[in-house]
Amino acid sequence: MDIGEINDDAHGITTPRIYTPPLRPLTPATSDGYGVIEFAERFLHVNLYPWQKWLLIHGLETNPDGSYRFRRVVAEVARQNGKTTVMSVLCAWWLFVDSGRRPELSPSWKFLIVGAAQTLDNARAPYSAVLNWCNPTPQTDEEAALAVPALQKRVQRVNNSHGEEAIICRNKAQYIVRADKNIRSKSASRVVFDELREQHTDDGWNAVSQTTKAIWSSQLWGISNAGDYRSIVLRRVVDEGRRLSDSWNASVETGQQTIDEWTEAHDTSYGYFEWSAPDGCELDDLDGIRQANPSLGYGPMTYRSVIADINGMTEAAYRTEVLCQWVTADIIPFIDPKQWKRGIDKKSSIPFENRVVLSVDTSADRETTYVAAAGYRADGLPHVELIMRRDGMLWVPKYLGMLRESWPNITEIAIQSKGCPAVDFCDPLAEAGWTVHMIEGFRVGACTGRFKDRVKEGKLRHLPQPAIEQQVSVAITRRLGEVEVWDRQKSAMHISGLIAESQALYALETMNAEPVKQQRSAYDSETGHGLLVL
Repeated sequence: MDIGEINDDAHGITTPRIYTPPLRPLTPATSDGYGVIEFAERFLHVNLYPWQKWLLIHGLETNPDGSYRFRRVVAEVARQNGKTTVMSVLCAWWLFVDSGRRPELSPSWKFLIVGAAQTLDNARAPYSAVLNWCNPTPQTDEEAALAVPALQKRVQRVNNSHGEEAIICRNKAQYIVRADKNIRSKSASRVVFDELREQHTDDGWNAVSQTTKAIWSSQLWGISNAGDYRSIVLRRVVDEGRRLSDSWNASVETGQQTIDEWTEAHDTSYGYFEWSAPDGCELDDLDGIRQANPSLGYGPMTYRSVIADINGMTEAAYRTEVLCQWVTADIIPFIDPKQWKRGIDKKSSIPFENRVVLSVDTSADRETTYVAAAGYRADGLPHVELIMRRDGMLWVPKYLGMLRESWPNITEIAIQSKGCPAVDFCDPLAEAGWTVHMIEGFRVGACTGRFKDRVKEGKLRHLPQPAIEQQVSVAITRRLGEVEVWDRQKSAMHISGLIAESQALYALETMNAEPVKQQRSAYDSETGHGLLVL
């Protein structure tokens, strides 16, 4: 199929700058993308742009058994290039064509498409387009003009209740839209995750990504513009996709490995496609704009209309929105992430006979509580570790009691005693016999500064824990008098795990406790106990 690409300076570049190559030539027999394009033209009367066709053909590559090669597809492209249109077309094809193609492996009554996003409004964008094409009861002349009779006949009913929106077909296939955290219990055949850049914590992505695991030939599509320092989920999948592309180029393209040799050592079920300008290019760079804006010249977007935004936007916003480049200079974390990584020791631990201080801290919205530990290693260096993270607060006293039963010489816990949710723990834990170290007054700033000093000096060790590494990368401070203190509100995500580690370290180094009886090591295989590592 000729996808209609025009190669001149007035048009965008169809092929993404960075992408996952196909494992075999793509034809109508090896990619469902061709069928989606034909469906769009014949039934929806939508003529897709060349880049949209390219994405569908490559993203819907199939295995010899007909299942999708990619279980995850992530695409990055600048704003206003037609992301919603291509996702709407794909969802319509899934619902009205794909849902009934393999009843023996994926019966239509189990076929569920989920549109997800950080907010329900973002998730509704592709859904609304599909509804316009298939609504069996249009309310206005405008809605009736958009409807496709062949699709209207396939719909049994539509649920318009807020938060419960759904299109239910006569074959029982469904398309629903939900805010990301509200689909945790559902199993989905297809998921479209819009505006992935808005995921500032792992919670939504973790909930959504688990829904497709038990389904034959399932797919999760995430499509987004470039992110910023807060976009931790998108940053991770972008880095993963770029590494796979770089590995392919260094191994297969150079002839050092065959395709089969490469696939044996790499994840071939992840497809990554990035339309972006090269980092550091000039704001008005023609080729960079063409590369990030593949719709250029095929619709109303022109080079002149793009560069007209240069003077009306900040450089950071222009690079992110128009050039699809990552701009991370918006924040300078209090602790240098590179210095933090130098303290990683995969074998680091606290000997059981050594003193251990715990700390507990809860996020400002009271949604998540963290427990951390600090103690000295055998070589005398302090070790910090996140040992538990769970939603809410009520579980903490019982958990700490169970921990103390299994490791009786843990008796100390550090808590910020004013101005934060964790203050609720002070009295109950003291009444339960814990030695509670109050982090208040000058100590709030001292524990923040001391923690940074230990990291900078290379005198702190810790395990590789992604949850803490993410918090380090976005944790900022605010001035309180003459000192810096952790800023729970303005950091880009919850940083209570990091705060708990800093408090535990401060109490370990500066606050005394009654000596405790020496016990057998919790790392001894005969005891079966030890710190819980996330």
